[in-house]
Amino acid sequence: MSVDASNKDVSFAAGIAAVGVELLIHPLDTLITRIQSPAYTSTYQRVNGSVNPALYRGLYQGFGPTIITSIPASVAFFTIYETMKSTLQPNEGTQSSKTRELATYAISSAVADLVACAITNPAEVLKQNAQVVHAHSGHSRSPLLSTVKHFSRHPTKLWAGYTVLAASHLPGTSLTFLLYEYLKTSWFEVSQKSSDVSAHFKGSLYSGALASAVVSMLFVPVDVVKTRMRLAAGTHTYARLPLKADIRPIPPSVKGQHVSSANAIAVARGILVKDGVRGLFRGGALTCLAAGLGGGLFLGCYDGLKVYFGAQV
Repeated sequence: MSVDASNKDVSFAAGIAAVGVELLIHPLDTLITRIQSPAYTSTYQRVNGSVNPALYRGLYQGFGPTIITSIPASVAFFTIYETMKSTLQPNEGTQSSKTRELATYAISSAVADLVACAITNPAEVLKQNAQVVHAHSGHSRSPLLSTVKHFSRHPTKLWAGYTVLAASHLPGTSLTFLLYEYLKTSWFEVSQKSSDVSAHFKGSLYSGALASAVVSMLFVPVDVVKTRMRLAAGTHTYARLPLKADIRPIPPSVKGQHVSSANAIAVARGILVKDGVRGLFRGGALTCLAAGLGGGLFLGCYDGLKVYFGAQV
């Protein structure tokens, strides 16, 4: 198979897998963002501590920017990942140590993730701010349009949280792909040379789900800080748009909250002071569920589709 054909297979597989998984996972991602939001207790909880039904409304808010960038980001990631992996791996017939193989997976995924993060960060900022915006009774504009209008006046804020995103994704992605490749070949015994689409799908589904869920739990605190930083960039937007059904005024502590989007340590310290260690793990169970489900489905579909398209060439 030629290099061009191989890259085309990777692009098709990554693009299709990205669209399918985003459709399934976005509602869970919306719930996680709202739970990790600093306005969770005032907006998505009632006075008596019960959950406000508004938590489950508009679960596809912010979906537009995500789906637009997820395709090129996924294509870029896997094109770079597969290219670097094949370049760094020794030629056939040459004995390779396990350490070199693991290093190859880690380096390839880290470089690919830097590029993918640069593509997805603006969309993630728009998405997460739109996920916590609720139209006022006097506003006809949709949550996404309100968010886009705000950031059109402050375009540089679209990269709020990029350093935290990259810092969390590099070790997280590298560790995920280390576990994923190891589990796929060692536990589920899926050979890279195999043309069995079903074996690739199942092996990647199980190993991807397990690797993604385990690693996501380790990085929940970073994810919470990253979410707060992104929402801080759009505080002016969502702080002034309370729920129509929630007649309580916005507390001064929330209304006047302007967390610096340039200082992750300050954000983490603020969470610890206000909510304790528990605050850094808010939404942890749902995060692991979403990561396991999304990671397993994405890698399973990607690997299965890559083999399927390759078999048609």
